[in-house]
Parts: sequence; structure tokens; C-alpha cells
Amino acid sequence: MAEVRLTLEEYEALRRMISSERESEGASLAAAEKKKPKKRKKNKKLSKALAQANSKLRLKNGKLRKGKVQADVMRLAHRLMKKM
Repeated sequence: MAEVRLTLEEYEALRRMISSERESEGASLAAAEKKKPKKRKKNKKLSKALAQANSKLRLKNGKLRKGKVQADVMRLAHRLMKKM
């Protein structure tokens, strides 16, 4: 096999060329493969239960009541949904 020797400048130029090709391939692939938004079935009972839970656990300005977190809102909404 023949031995190939590159100067430092040739080596750096080769690396820059390879990296620019990879970047351009990645950009073209990302643009070509745009994902379609997922279609999800709406759960009307859950949306009504969430509205009720939010009204119970939030203040007038929209902040959560003291000591409550979003997990509490979701827990209450699921409980209310079961009762519907």
C-alpha cells in the first residue's frame, strides 16, 4: 500500500471540507423529513374536569393556591373525570 503524507494545511482543509459536507447533508435531511403533527382524539370529559379542577385550585389571577402544584390539578381532574 502506498504511503500518503499530508501537510498540516492540506489536512485542515480536508477536515473543513468533510465537516461542511456533513452539515449540509444534515440540514437537507432535516428540511426534507418534516414530521406531520399527530392527530389526537379529544377527551371532552377530561377537558371539562380540568376546567373544574383549575377553578378550584387556582386564584383569580391564575396562580396556583399556596401549597398546590400542577400535579394536584391533574390528580383532581382525573378524579372528577371518573365521577362523570
